[in-house]
Amino acid sequence: MKLTFALLTLLSSSALSAADWSRFRGPNGTGVAETTGLPSVVDESTTLWKVEAGKGWSSPVLWKDEVIVTAETGPNHRAVICFSAKDGKVMWKHDEEFVPHNIHKTYNTFASSSAFVDAERIYINWSSGTNIQALALDHTGKLVWRNDHVADYIHEHGTGISPIVVDGLMIVRSEFDWQRDGKIYTEVPEQQKWTSCIVALDAKTGKQAWKLDIPNCLNTFSTPVVHELKGGKKEIICADTGSGVMGIDLKSGKINWQHNPGYKQRSLGSGVLKDDFYFCTFGTGGGVKEIAALDLKSGKPVAVPFDIPKGLPYVPSPLVIGNDMYLLGDGGILRCVEFKTGKIIYEERVEGTAGGDLIVIKAGQKFEKLGASKLDGPVNSVPAIGDKRIYVRTATSLYCIGAKGQPVP
Repeated sequence: MKLTFALLTLLSSSALSAADWSRFRGPNGTGVAETTGLPSVVDESTTLWKVEAGKGWSSPVLWKDEVIVTAETGPNHRAVICFSAKDGKVMWKHDEEFVPHNIHKTYNTFASSSAFVDAERIYINWSSGTNIQALALDHTGKLVWRNDHVADYIHEHGTGISPIVVDGLMIVRSEFDWQRDGKIYTEVPEQQKWTSCIVALDAKTGKQAWKLDIPNCLNTFSTPVVHELKGGKKEIICADTGSGVMGIDLKSGKINWQHNPGYKQRSLGSGVLKDDFYFCTFGTGGGVKEIAALDLKSGKPVAVPFDIPKGLPYVPSPLVIGNDMYLLGDGGILRCVEFKTGKIIYEERVEGTAGGDLIVIKAGQKFEKLGASKLDGPVNSVPAIGDKRIYVRTATSLYCIGAKGQPVP
């Protein structure tokens, strides 16, 4: 059995608008949106359109009638591609050449970072050689700006962090380890002078607004979330091995607080924030997982007692609907737990088949599988939820799925 993807639904009636799927995992990285009419199975009647999407693990993002992904398009070439949400036709394609680098051949691509989109621009960060690059396009695909060297990067398995844009600032992460088993990497000269960092760019120009140097750590892949503070200020919450969980002031780039700077494992799945409560996991391919469960109501992190279930997710990100949190372990066990305590409500194996499945689970405190559908390949991205439609990317294709028959209850 190979589990490739599970979609957890019903969608909460208190969730944000489905039109706001402008970033990786949708509204503030929650993975939750409000819509109706989604089907529980994928077949000819519910596949509204299906197109070739190109090689890549980036997740689709939405803006009005646009569906945007990144993809490898040829040797040392990749592109930002805009599809019509109506019929899947390519509206435009912006192609870029890149310098190849070390990458995990099975579990990564050169187009794994998802775009961020707003009313003015589409924002991209990705790696080329030992550089982290960023660029912005307008909604016709025209290049607005490019920053070819936002930061240095030393690769273990390639990159995959997606950007966020908040109040005119584009946040780009570059966290890496230049030592392995006590040996300094030899990928580039003088790399010991490099430091991991988090950078804010002016969203209009691509110029650096601030840069926060942080200790080097295991390569990080998680995407930040935004925490709104009393008085209207905002901070971004980032997690990595060396610095732990950080609350970083959006405007200045200064660290407001840190929790446990000393995790032993990497931050790969993205954290989730709800009602001033933040949760994330840390892990390795076969190691024991670690967590952060933080109450942030006071403006500072307060670790809360949390039952740590077995089989915590390493790659999948948590999903919170109401007071329930869903944790899909890498081995295929789905656990529903109380969001702020970790108390297990249920744990069930989600059966899939080799090659790619879309599995629909009813949200709630009783496990109920509504449907399972075989797709044309594995799913290594997060679907985007639109108005009465869901956009799913497989290894080769982009599906637009909507109910023509019986929708999800």
